[in-house]
Order: sequence, then C-alpha cells, then structure tokens
Amino acid sequence: MSDKLKMGFLGGIVLLAIGLAVSTPPIPQDATYHIFADAKIRWGIINAANILSNFAFIIAGITGLIIIWRLPRTTLSLMWSFFFSAVVLVGLGSAYYHWQPSNATLFWDRLPMTLCFATLTACVCAERIGTKVGQLLLIPLVLSGILSVVYWWISEKYGFGDLRPYILAQYLPITLVPLIVLLFPKSACQNRPYWLLLISYLVAKGFELNDGTIFEITNQVISGHTLKHLAAALGILMLRSHISLKANECEPKGSLRY
Repeated sequence: MSDKLKMGFLGGIVLLAIGLAVSTPPIPQDATYHIFADAKIRWGIINAANILSNFAFIIAGITGLIIIWRLPRTTLSLMWSFFFSAVVLVGLGSAYYHWQPSNATLFWDRLPMTLCFATLTACVCAERIGTKVGQLLLIPLVLSGILSVVYWWISEKYGFGDLRPYILAQYLPITLVPLIVLLFPKSACQNRPYWLLLISYLVAKGFELNDGTIFEITNQVISGHTLKHLAAALGILMLRSHISLKANECEPKGSLRY
C-alpha cells in the first residue's frame, strides 16, 4: 500500500468517526460516574486509594521528562516533553478530582487527558509519517481536545450535557495510534512499547468497568478504579523505554528494560 493510500485510509477513519459522533444523539454525563467502590478514608485522606494511586502518573511523567532532557533537542523530543508533562498533569488533575468528585473537578481530570491523547497522536505521526506532519497536527489536536472538554463542561452547566466531542477526543487517538504503527512500522523494539501501551489502556478500562467487583473480590483491599490508574501509568512507564532508545534505534536483544 502506498503512503497516499495509507493516509487516505487514516483520513477515512477520522471522517467516519466524526460522522458517527455527529449522527449520535447527545450523551449526558452519568451522575453515577462520581460514585466509586473505594471511598475509604486512610491517613486522614478521603478516597485515599484513588487519590494516592495517581502518583504513578506523576512518576511516569517525570521519568519520561528526565529521559527526554538527556536526549538531543529536536522537534520530536520537544513534542514528547509536552506529552510527559501532560502525564504529570493527569496525575495532579485526577487526584484533585478524586478528592471531591463532581463535574466541576472532573473538568480538571479530563483536560490533561485530552492533552495526552492529542500529543501522543501527533508524536506518533511525527515519528512514523513525518516530523512536519506531526508539527502541523499538534496544535489543532491539542485545541480540539481542550475544546471538547470545555464544550462538555458548558453543556452540563446549561443542562444539555453532551460527551460526544470528548469521547471522540479520547477514543479516536486510541484507534489511530495502533493503525499508524501498523501502517508505518519500524523495528520490533520500537513497535512493542506502543502495543504494551494499548494493552495497558484496555486492561485499565477493564479495571474501571469492574470497579466494585474487584473491590469485593479483593476483600475491599483494592478497587478496580485504583488498579486502572496503576495499569495506565505502567503503560506509560513502558513507553518511556522506547523514547530512551530513539537516539540509538535498538539495543541488542535482551538488553531492553522497562
């Protein structure tokens, strides 16, 4: 398949996703979203497990930034710096939300997440398709992510809640990134962290959907939502090994460490 056909295929996926979002009725925020299985107070902190588990994102983000700072300054390294900075903000925003779950605090949870999804997509495009392509996409993707959260917040505030743009901003990148990796492949050690990231995301979603069940299965030791934070952060930690190898392509077999 030629590069033009590949780009056309990706463009078709984007148009199809937008068309599905537009044709779907508005999706309001479910009020039960703010109810979590584990609301225990530990060490004087309400919802402690769901708050403290967000330190995993902060650690993953800072680890990525440290690696980036050791690499030569390039357009792509600056883009990855933005991504890992957004990961740190995800940890802070999510901790703030879980401290007092509501639509108002959820805004600050979702905003940095859209920055992560948008920047990751732009970085993968820059790496696999071309640096200029990634550069051109970065600002529009970031702005669309921000606007999706702002629109959702305004829609909830004025009584016509609509999550469609935010859902598009989250799930379209999750579809596009693996497709780009498949269509524009590189070496196995450069592809692997993206697949591990995708797996960690899917596992995290599974934990989230089974929040209460996992909490009961573990005798109320840990909830699915807490595991969601840890699984997603682990995927980002594994991704940072890919960044550390970018300057030297791949290390000898068996030397890759996460």
